[in-house]
Amino acid sequence: MSHESSGTQETSGKSAQRVSKKRAEQRPSRPARRQPQKRLQARDELVLEFHQFVEEVVDRLIRQLKFPKALRDDFVSAGYLGLVEAASRFDRSRGSNFKAFAFLRIRGAIIDHIRASNEYSGASYRVLKTMEAVNDLRVEVDERNAGVGRSARDRARDSLSFLSKSLIAFKLSALHSGACRKMTTPADEIEKQVDSKRNSKKIREIVATLPEKERTVIEQYYFRDRKLTEIASQLTGLSKSWVSRLHDRALVMLKQRFEEQIPELLQQ
Repeated sequence: MSHESSGTQETSGKSAQRVSKKRAEQRPSRPARRQPQKRLQARDELVLEFHQFVEEVVDRLIRQLKFPKALRDDFVSAGYLGLVEAASRFDRSRGSNFKAFAFLRIRGAIIDHIRASNEYSGASYRVLKTMEAVNDLRVEVDERNAGVGRSARDRARDSLSFLSKSLIAFKLSALHSGACRKMTTPADEIEKQVDSKRNSKKIREIVATLPEKERTVIEQYYFRDRKLTEIASQLTGLSKSWVSRLHDRALVMLKQRFEEQIPELLQQ
């Protein structure tokens, strides 16, 4: 009787050990629990280290767009949001430079704030919209090439391509800003206005020849002042990243067609 009881207890003890071991294996390890906390700590360290960089970006934008200094505090607040986003998304393992990574997102957040508050005139729209387009292009290029080894020749080719697409973005942005400005009276200004209207008409005709999705992105982004995220929500099933690629591809197509049909526009 005693022998049977001892055997039963031994079997029960082994069974309990197996259950306990199984539960321990299913339980998440402690380092995994600490991962989110480590990411938050890394984010906060980057924000503290680069908080003054936000002010540098703001001061540069104020000088470029000739905004009153009274708006500086609002722009800095918007820039901090961009810095926090950059610090949250930054991945050190990709080997990218945080300052360059953060600059685009800080400037993008400030531009979004300016657009939302309508703190710009028609005269500064072109610069602002071009900045936004260049910013979106650079973010797309950086995210596509993150962690990918690029030779010096590849980087030089990327830079030339980026500059040529930025020029097309500038010309497209000028269409909207030109519509915002009033007609001036001097004869030379009237002649410039006539040339500008003629070029605008030709540009819109060329944009109309793009494939449907590329045309939609260009028209919505430059002619209706929509953001890439807004266009992505409009084009069902497409992410912002994919819309960025469509934008990039459309600018390449437009550059080729501008060179063929209105080469004088790219020389102005």
